[in-house]
Parts: sequence; C-alpha cells; structure tokens
Amino acid sequence: MTGTRAAGAAGPVPDSPRRRRARRARWRRWVAAVLAGVAVLVTVGALRPAPADGSGVPTVVVVRDVAAGQVVTRDDVELAGRPAGQRPSTALAAVEPAVGRVAAGPLTAREVVTSERLVGGGLLAGQPTDHVAISVPVVDVSSTGVGAGSRVDVYATGSGTRAATDVVVLAVHDAGESTGLGSATPPRVTLALDPRQAGELARSLSALEAGQSLVVAIRQPGASSQ
Repeated sequence: MTGTRAAGAAGPVPDSPRRRRARRARWRRWVAAVLAGVAVLVTVGALRPAPADGSGVPTVVVVRDVAAGQVVTRDDVELAGRPAGQRPSTALAAVEPAVGRVAAGPLTAREVVTSERLVGGGLLAGQPTDHVAISVPVVDVSSTGVGAGSRVDVYATGSGTRAATDVVVLAVHDAGESTGLGSATPPRVTLALDPRQAGELARSLSALEAGQSLVVAIRQPGASSQ
C-alpha cells in the first residue's frame, strides 16, 4: 500500500525520553569511574613517602655529626632530594661511594657530602708510611694557585707564626664545594704531615684567636726549609 511502511522495515528509532535517560545514566557512570580513578592516583601520591628534604636530585647527606678522620659508616649517611640549584656539582648521588671512606674534616648533620669532603686509602699513596693527612681551613687558597702536589709553608694570620714548613698538599677544597644546609665552609687544604709537623699544626690551630686563620705560601723548588 502506498505511503505505508512495510512491517519489519528498518528505519530511525525515535529518541524517546526513556532512551535519553539511559544514555545520561551511562555517561554519569563513566564520569564517576574516571573521577574515582583520579582520586585513587591522588591518594597514592599523597601516601608515597617523600624524600627527607623534599623533591629533587638524589643527594647524599650526613645523618649525624662525623668527626674529622672518622670512617663513614652506612648509618652516618642517607639519600635525600635536593634542588639542582642548591646541590654542589661534586655532591655524591649514592651512599655506597661514601661508606668506608674517611672524613677529611668535620661533617655536620644534614650537610651535603661531596667527594672533596672524603678521603680514601689512596690519598697518601707515595708518602712516607708515618705521614698522616690533615685538612685545615685556610684563607683564599684558590688565588695562590695551590693545588695537589704543591709544596707549601703554612702561616697563622695575626701572629705570623709558621705552623708547618715544606709540606705537600694532597687536595684543595674551595669554599663552595662543601655546602651544607644553606651554609658554606671555608676553603681547606689537605696536607701530608709527619708526626712532628702534625703536632705543631694542631697546636697552631688550637692557639688561633677569633678572626684568625691560616694561609698557605707556595715554596720555590729546592728552597731551604729553615
């Protein structure tokens, strides 16, 4: 019959209110599932332990004070996060290289550990067997051109007393290389000393008054030690 749709013929299905409600219900369930997933991710992120000093580059720090000459143990150091801009370029990024090495100078709690602040068994290689390595604070070491292998005299400022004569520099540590939490230590040099020289230098350090320090002077090759 003309104008009449045959039974069973395909055609558009009317968008009834019931179908619209079903479609909205499916969208609500989908949105709810997405929001639930986001909530789970946020909760997991909040519960995840954060680095002790905040996010940043993995950096080895001292957990407690370590005296100069003391062997660093696994309990003395830990890995923390530090912003790249507040991290010395020579800071250690793993605790293993620090464990078993000797502190070249006093290390304070929460200080960043750099390679220059630690010495290993090879530092005194080639030196007489009775020599020891001592790290001492000095004034403006970089401008004098002192480096590892230099032979120097060490003088106390103020009194002008010579604290050590014709000693070998094993390492030089600039002020910025041993930064702790917002503070920098003074420049230091690590020296190879025999027992007598070590004793004299220790006495000179203890006798320094407030505001005084040590300075190093490079010796001419072959200069007299008198």
